[in-house]
Amino acid sequence: MGPPDQPARLKIAVLIKRFVKTGGAERYAMEVVRRLAWKHDMHVFAHEWIYDGDEPIVFHKVPRLCVKPAWANQLLFSYLTHRAVGREFDIVHSFEKVAHCDVMTVQSPCFGRPSVEGQGLWKTIAGGIGLVLSPRRLAWRWLESRQFSERGARVVIAVSEQVKRNVQTHYQLPDRRFSLAYTGVESPRVEVEPDRQRDAGLRAEFGIAQNDLVVLFVGTEFKRKGLDALLHGLALLPRSRVTLLVAGGGGGRLEHYKALADRLQLGREVKFLGLVSDVERLYPLADVFILPTLADPCPLSPLEAMAAGVATVMSSSEFNGSAELITKGEALILTDPNDPKEIASTLTALMDGHARASLAEKGRQLVRQLTWDKTAEETLSVYRDVIRMRMACREATR
Repeated sequence: MGPPDQPARLKIAVLIKRFVKTGGAERYAMEVVRRLAWKHDMHVFAHEWIYDGDEPIVFHKVPRLCVKPAWANQLLFSYLTHRAVGREFDIVHSFEKVAHCDVMTVQSPCFGRPSVEGQGLWKTIAGGIGLVLSPRRLAWRWLESRQFSERGARVVIAVSEQVKRNVQTHYQLPDRRFSLAYTGVESPRVEVEPDRQRDAGLRAEFGIAQNDLVVLFVGTEFKRKGLDALLHGLALLPRSRVTLLVAGGGGGRLEHYKALADRLQLGREVKFLGLVSDVERLYPLADVFILPTLADPCPLSPLEAMAAGVATVMSSSEFNGSAELITKGEALILTDPNDPKEIASTLTALMDGHARASLAEKGRQLVRQLTWDKTAEETLSVYRDVIRMRMACREATR
């Protein structure tokens, strides 16, 4: 509990363009808001929302005046939410790049600023001219400079140390302005038990042989999520034992990756499922989950796979914020997710059923501690800290 004059029930404005279940940032926001809504007044300001939960959340429509260019949409969202929110909330919490908020959850790398060290005078001048002539770069730089300024009682919630380091690389924001709140997992999934009859039915539905090793990949942006190296690694494995399920839209490049699988003669081994709204039903079907991502602040899918009891492989913390949570071998770590040979070697090691079972149990033990309830509590703690900081600032100016 805070000091006596600190309100027990808070009125919170949450800013996010899409309040939906799909998408990592959107899912994170929804899970936190719905848990806080029972004890606090949660108001969501969004372009759109799809929500059928029982939690008492109040929604406010933010007009979408344009979709593209993205920088113009973001500037307008920042302006319109600032006007809509006003001064009636205890905390304004943004999951988007906006100029005005008390708390911001950061889940993506900064747009950043180009380095001028060692470039010489003319390249530096050319870079400056390019910035002035690019409304896109100016917009994102301006929003971030406002977002990461050390003004008032503002705190940044980073979803991983990787995200925090990225922000501090580009902006001089001290450690005291940061808090960590990792992505959580739906706690009931932790207790999922194997159902052989159900799994056999799913294998039949997807045309998978009962003895195949099923490897699951979940991601929308296939290139960034590392599907190129995964397909090349799969091509190095014995063909008769492995089926790769690829869930995700591909960021508009689905046909390209289907063609790549064909060139690698993986037509039978790879099944592209497209966008899957109920991806949780795929986890029990998988023997191995793999995400060789090249850049991910704190992806949810590896944690969900571990919660479902699936042996999990992921990129190291250099590429993937979720790997920061792996301290006792709860998942196998790829030091170079670009290396097909390392991927093939890792998958080969997991063809052993005992190795998979041991890894899966370690993963389950880990995610029992990584619930959305914990993420929500950490977020609420930041709200309380901001209110205390604000009160201290007022006292100091009296």
